[in-house]
Amino acid sequence: MATLVISACALGVSVIALIWQFISWLRNGPVIKVSTHYAIAVIAGNLAPGDYLAIAATNRGRAPTMITSWGLLLPGNVTTASTSALLPGVEPLPHRLDPYAEASWYIEHEELDGICRTRGITRGQIRPLVIVSGQGRKVGKPLR
Repeated sequence: MATLVISACALGVSVIALIWQFISWLRNGPVIKVSTHYAIAVIAGNLAPGDYLAIAATNRGRAPTMITSWGLLLPGNVTTASTSALLPGVEPLPHRLDPYAEASWYIEHEELDGICRTRGITRGQIRPLVIVSGQGRKVGKPLR
């Protein structure tokens, strides 16, 4: 009976170790998460005119990767070719995104509203995206 209990415990520990190794293996390469937040620009202590939508790419993996472009995914699988607002600290593309690092690019609210008016859509139908070298398109959650 004692041998059966020890064997069952050993099996349980082995399964947990196997699951842990699998999770570690999944995180060995770059793992990109795309998110958005609203931002205002403060340059040299002064509030800049205009509001911005920030598209942020976070590398949660253990390997670096290259972000080659970013944009917005519209209904019908249509993408925008976007260039970031010229703000201090905006990373030029392509950009090397190291492990556990984040980079952001910005689009003005007026430009976003213009896209919505032109396409006849709402912000809730738009999703942020980044193009990752070797991995393709990574898409975030719809805007709020």
